[in-house]
Amino acid sequence: MLRPFPYCAANTGTHRKQALADAGYCSATNLKAAQDRQLSCGADAFMATGRLAHDEQVPPAPRGRIPKDATRKECLARKLRTKPGKAAYSRRKAIVEPIIERTMTCQNGRQLFLRGENGTRGEWRLLATCHTLRKIFRHAGTAGLAALTG
Repeated sequence: MLRPFPYCAANTGTHRKQALADAGYCSATNLKAAQDRQLSCGADAFMATGRLAHDEQVPPAPRGRIPKDATRKECLARKLRTKPGKAAYSRRKAIVEPIIERTMTCQNGRQLFLRGENGTRGEWRLLATCHTLRKIFRHAGTAGLAALTG
């Protein structure tokens, strides 16, 4: 389920403008949550509504007005086929996928060892923190890490 992200608003004072989600998150509950988020804070959701085969191309966006009887899922699928929708969703590959790939290969994150939602969440957060600290060290060295601690 898509959960609200109060951290962004609490840390920056503004809400995110876009939310990107893959096809695994496309459910009636998440479609409703995305619509509620758009109404409450103006966040635009780009959620894949299904999977494509490797050789399958995204069909072109239909021309004309959106039918009045279109479901949320149909409207979202149509929005993803537009140029702005394709551009926004393609950014997901540059934002999320490299972190997961590095965690899986460099930090042996292919398998989580703790069980339960709290255990896996804690273990994933530890892996993500290590990834972030490695990036800081790589770019700023020990001075960058020392600046974090105070």
